[in-house]
Amino acid sequence: MLKPASATLKPGLNAIADNQLALMAALLLEASIRHFSLPSQSVLAFVLIWLQLMAESAPLLLAHYFAAQLTVRAATRHTATPRRWRAGLIWCAGFVLYPLFSLWLSEQFQSFAAWSLFSLQGWLLLMLASGGYSLSRLLAQRNATAGFQLISRLFSLNAVLLLLMTAWAMFMAGIFASTDDPVRNQPLQAAINSHTVIVNFEFFLHYLWQFLLMGSCILLLCWLNRYWLIRRVLARRGVFAYVASCLISIILLTPLLSSVVLLLPLNIAEFTFLPSEDYNLFAPDNFRFCFVVLLISTPVILAFEHQQQENALAETARRQSQTELQLLQQQVNPHFLFNTLNNVYALTLTGSKAAPDLVMQLANLLRYTVYEGQNQRVSLAQEIQYLQDFLALQSIRSGEKCQLRLAWPEDAGQWQIAPLLLITLLENAFKHGVEPSQSRCGIDLSISVENGWLRMRCVNSLPEIAVQRPPGIGLDNLRRRLNLLYSGKHRFSAQQQASLWCADLTLELEPC
Repeated sequence: MLKPASATLKPGLNAIADNQLALMAALLLEASIRHFSLPSQSVLAFVLIWLQLMAESAPLLLAHYFAAQLTVRAATRHTATPRRWRAGLIWCAGFVLYPLFSLWLSEQFQSFAAWSLFSLQGWLLLMLASGGYSLSRLLAQRNATAGFQLISRLFSLNAVLLLLMTAWAMFMAGIFASTDDPVRNQPLQAAINSHTVIVNFEFFLHYLWQFLLMGSCILLLCWLNRYWLIRRVLARRGVFAYVASCLISIILLTPLLSSVVLLLPLNIAEFTFLPSEDYNLFAPDNFRFCFVVLLISTPVILAFEHQQQENALAETARRQSQTELQLLQQQVNPHFLFNTLNNVYALTLTGSKAAPDLVMQLANLLRYTVYEGQNQRVSLAQEIQYLQDFLALQSIRSGEKCQLRLAWPEDAGQWQIAPLLLITLLENAFKHGVEPSQSRCGIDLSISVENGWLRMRCVNSLPEIAVQRPPGIGLDNLRRRLNLLYSGKHRFSAQQQASLWCADLTLELEPC
């Protein structure tokens, strides 16, 4: 089955955009910082800086993309360890070896150093972006490990706000520490001189605690909005009460927080760090600033709260689906076991010499069921080998009565599938076609793979005299498992056609 080009192109572009989004943000931030440090700014200058940074950072972008792709594939493959090693090597080549080589070129060739915009600062920004993306992918897996719980707490909304506030305070302290008398030399260039900051580190710390205090005042408004105004007032009493509470909060807190800011040593007689830039606690600009903080933080908090609820619902649904799959899996194993034990029982009653071989075949099949059958995915080659072992077992009992016509795919080792899916159709064919038949019967089984889609057709003859049997659970379980594991990626039909029972299954495979 061939998919339309748009059906394959769009998911690929979305994956690339998701993968590169954080790194693009880091490059734009680096370009903005460099652009601000120029004597004169223009759109053309900014675009040229960004394009050059893109070109020089291309190895890092490619390394991040391919390493992330290998990591995602390793999460669902049995060859996870080799893939993760390759992903780590690719990432190190892009984020360690290439930057070191670039810095070495800058030291060896003055002309390259004058041209290159790749710096330690940009390298660190890209490293942070890549690490943040990896952590976000880890969080999306919603594991229940202690390490995952710790990472989840570190990347909660409060932690992110604290991180942003701290980063802003350090950035502003670095700018102020890089400038002589920064309060009186406004406006300042958004550039940090690392040598000056190290030499004047006591000034950096002096500015840092004051900016941290200013940022804390803003965080206080955000936390008040989240934990009291939104969770208690908006959620319980409605929008009107929420608007009234916001108004009360702005009127009461603005003078209080403004008085805290005025205590900072950074303020001078002719300039303060209040929005109004004066000593008037009740200036309209101060009230407007608090209003803007609440206005901006409200949709962010609401979106985050909504996402948390969606994640909780998704986790509940995932756990329910996993529990249902486990229950279905537990039903599959006894169903197969009972059928096979009936075969062993019949052979032992007749004293057949085939009984020991049958027991050995049964042991091999149960070994696969117990160990491989509990995995989320197995290779298609393993699943087909399981079918072949099952057929060998059934042939011991049926002997010459059943004629088998079989066709197997050649590239089964390249694909993976959920275990114990295909056996149900074969079991059903023997249960309803071969076992009750008193004459010669037949089963036509064909399995092929085309463009990543598996096609299985199992046709068995039906006995001339219909045998009444209680309804089984095999096909119902198969339908339910397909809906849970391959929703929207499969087609299944099973029906009688004249004296034949025809079952057709098509599903999308995953590459190994």
